[in-house]
Amino acid sequence: MSKLTPFFNPLAWYKAWRFHKKNAAFDKSTYDLELHLYSKILKNNMLHWGYFEDTQIDPGDISLNQFQAAQQRYAGNLLEQIADKKSPVLDVGCGMGGLAEMLMDNAIPVEVLTPNKNQISFISGKHPQLKAHRCKFEDFEACKLYGTIINSESLQYIKLDAAFHKADSIVKPKARWIITDYFRTEDTTDNKGSHLLSDFKEKINEYGWNVVLEKDITSNVLPTIAYVNLYIERFLLPLRHYAYEKLRYKQAWLFYLSERIRNSIDAKIDKERRSVDPALFVTQKRYMFFVLEKK
Repeated sequence: MSKLTPFFNPLAWYKAWRFHKKNAAFDKSTYDLELHLYSKILKNNMLHWGYFEDTQIDPGDISLNQFQAAQQRYAGNLLEQIADKKSPVLDVGCGMGGLAEMLMDNAIPVEVLTPNKNQISFISGKHPQLKAHRCKFEDFEACKLYGTIINSESLQYIKLDAAFHKADSIVKPKARWIITDYFRTEDTTDNKGSHLLSDFKEKINEYGWNVVLEKDITSNVLPTIAYVNLYIERFLLPLRHYAYEKLRYKQAWLFYLSERIRNSIDAKIDKERRSVDPALFVTQKRYMFFVLEKK
């Protein structure tokens, strides 16, 4: 019964309410849990899916070092497509700044853009000399023209017309727009979160860009999806089962009362599992590498 005491204590309820109000008012953007997690796991400051040359690699054989090497290879592929290495590059949706670091290491001028103030703070702390813009791409007010724009897994968050309109207004003639992202191949109610590939290709023609490179790299990023899926199947789900059963054995009353919370957790896990299901991904999406050049 001592464990139940707080539930019958008015003072404990008042303190719980105060604690809830304090956390509800907390500006969560001042501390990005995902950014903190990734910065501790990945030491190359890159957040993209990576590029595996061995597309048949068993996910169980992928080490953390191999995954980071795949991320470096992915970034290197982008760097190779920068034609004008003297004009500034705008890295849109820069994450933790790993790509920008690689560009700086290769003496390519670069600026970064993200609406996430935690990412800006993280990057500025490591590279105070790097010019960082904190805003949405569609709201960006440029004071110069860029020779290259890069959207690495960030175009999906921007409406296509807004993205093309902004890109048109900030690039030099013959500038390149490098885009790597996954696109939907079909329009279904359970398949949202990215642009339709057909819509994107229509906008390329509508806004007068030439396609320099169009490459389907789905098979090269699938090992990453399989890698994440493996850890969900082999670690997360067994740990969930262990935690639930431990709670049921030790505190059956709390297990019973927490059913709604557990159902909410299960629904979230199931949603995330669908997003990293390799078989489902290839039936609904394609991961594309585009290099566009302004006419």
